Amino acid sequence: MDSKIQLIKENKVIGYLVATALLVGLIYFADVGKFLQALEQVDRFYMFLAIISGMSFYLVMGYIWFSFFRNIGINANLWKSYRLFMAGNFMNSVTPLGQLGGEPFMAYIISKNTNSNYQEAFSAVASSDLINSIPFITYTALSVIYLYFTGGISGPIENIIYLVIVLGTLLGLTAYLLWSGNKKMNKLGHKILNQIENKALKKKHTELIREKLEEFRKSFRRAGEDKKHLLKVALVAHIFPLTQFLALYLILLGMNINPELISIFFVVILSGLAMFSPTPGGSGTFEAAFSGLMILFYPEVALSTALATAVLFRLTTYWPGIPIGYLCLISLRGERE
Repeated sequence: MDSKIQLIKENKVIGYLVATALLVGLIYFADVGKFLQALEQVDRFYMFLAIISGMSFYLVMGYIWFSFFRNIGINANLWKSYRLFMAGNFMNSVTPLGQLGGEPFMAYIISKNTNSNYQEAFSAVASSDLINSIPFITYTALSVIYLYFTGGISGPIENIIYLVIVLGTLLGLTAYLLWSGNKKMNKLGHKILNQIENKALKKKHTELIREKLEEFRKSFRRAGEDKKHLLKVALVAHIFPLTQFLALYLILLGMNINPELISIFFVVILSGLAMFSPTPGGSGTFEAAFSGLMILFYPEVALSTALATAVLFRLTTYWPGIPIGYLCLISLRGERE
């Protein structure tokens, strides 16, 4: 166990080093002086409004967690749900696997602070993630349709279309398999366990795994059986990208860059995919992707300005949530004690 903990710590350190190296390298190539100058030139009033808009993102996401908690039967009021979400967001931000690495930690925090078991908590977190992925597909599709009718589709946009189709298909398939409680997948899991049992594990171990898999299947099916609830939270989820679109719009105004709505949609949505890169919170890769997209859609913008915009965007939508999440995590531990 000690060796596993040590390995996790080492991976986390490597993740932070990679993220730091990427960010420092970007600043170096952008010219440090010009980068700092670009940061200083932003209008403080627009920046203040951008922070308010960007931070409201957490209110929407926390509510979706609360809604799934109620739907599944997890005992947590709205205030506690927000604290659980922020604490879980903190754990997700410090794992070395980007946004894909924190769900097990989030579920652990929920199960330890509510009356739920781990399977229920994990199904709530994963279901929230699935719902929160829908708006990115929706807004990208709407943007592509707009560009199609206005004749603005180019080579890079065509690649985006293919990417959206693939992501949308994977999202839909994953949601169906999890929320429908698909028995074929359950049978496949049992077959795999039978093979493992014959070759490696003892029967008592595979029986325990089978029980856990069945509990997972039932929890996910409970999360997805109320179609009206899924529709409601899906509609609510479409609010949070708007808070990020508005935050970037205000930052661009503050940087004296003429904001274009379609460009803002693509920059926010596509740079968001970099959050899944294997660095803590997607740090480094997010800023690189964001800067590249800014230059793609705003060719007149210098790299230093594009990078400064990326940093300011993170300052309004992501970084403030880390210390807040840490404080929420500490407060939840205090309640348990």
